Amino acid sequence: MLNGPLTLEAVESFFPDRSVTVEEQCDTLGLNPAQRHLFRKIHGLDVMRCDPGLDLYDLVLPAARGLLARTDPATIRYVVHARASQEVAPSTVDVAREFADRLGLSHATAFSLTDQNCASPLAAIDVVGELLRSEADPQARALVITGEKAFTRELKVFHNTFLAGDGAASCLVSRTGRGARIQSYVSETFGEFSDGMRMGSILNQRFADERPRIVREVLHKAVAQAGCSLDDIHLVLPTNPNVVLWDETARELGLPPGRIFTANVPRYSHCLSADLLINYVTLREEGRLEPGRKYLFFALGLGFTFAAMVFTEGEHQS
Repeated sequence: MLNGPLTLEAVESFFPDRSVTVEEQCDTLGLNPAQRHLFRKIHGLDVMRCDPGLDLYDLVLPAARGLLARTDPATIRYVVHARASQEVAPSTVDVAREFADRLGLSHATAFSLTDQNCASPLAAIDVVGELLRSEADPQARALVITGEKAFTRELKVFHNTFLAGDGAASCLVSRTGRGARIQSYVSETFGEFSDGMRMGSILNQRFADERPRIVREVLHKAVAQAGCSLDDIHLVLPTNPNVVLWDETARELGLPPGRIFTANVPRYSHCLSADLLINYVTLREEGRLEPGRKYLFFALGLGFTFAAMVFTEGEHQS
């Protein structure tokens, strides 16, 4: 639960130049024609950014550098890598510390946050909010970094549900900024589904049966905490596994077509931990984030964690 004022002061995203089609990625992964058809015709994927020659640092640091170019680095107290994968580098490498040092933020406290998979970015925003409230300086900021390389086949394609692409995003979080004002945060983890990718057919069916109820409960808790209703939410910004999941969710919630933003699924596919912030940047660049309107981040993380965060858009950040 949110315990005080918190703002997404600025958000940036980054993608490699190289693109591949769904069919090309399916061929690389050894998927069959039926799976290629599934991902394009049913799940709504088209192209994705994918550059095997790009390492983790090349992928995630450009967005963070873009943010630092227009703020005072000395105000950054925390650097957090919020990620979906438990391992993104050899165990001897402290990735978050390496990010901070390469960004010239050696003075900042750096750590990674995971175990909630693609819901980790919302948890990171909430955690740094608590840390910033402990700071005497009201101008103190945190840098939340998202993005990772899907380096195993298991991460690149999951149960005919998503194909992972390359994409990254970062945000500056503060207590006093002029950007998107966070108004609520709700997170629910259901440990009975903790096997995630390795769940058997019985648990998978149980999860499918219970998902609509869980989504409804989490969303209603988030909007109630923000002092509004689902009707007041202009757009839902979700993670991007596929279009089918969110079309079904919209129908289950009685939301009108287009209320859940899925246009980035065919553009980028699923960029693991970075989807939520990528969607924010896309909507901002398209002029679809209107000051004063309420929006909602919604993340589904394997394991399974459902997380929602309501925000009111403030002045647009360049």
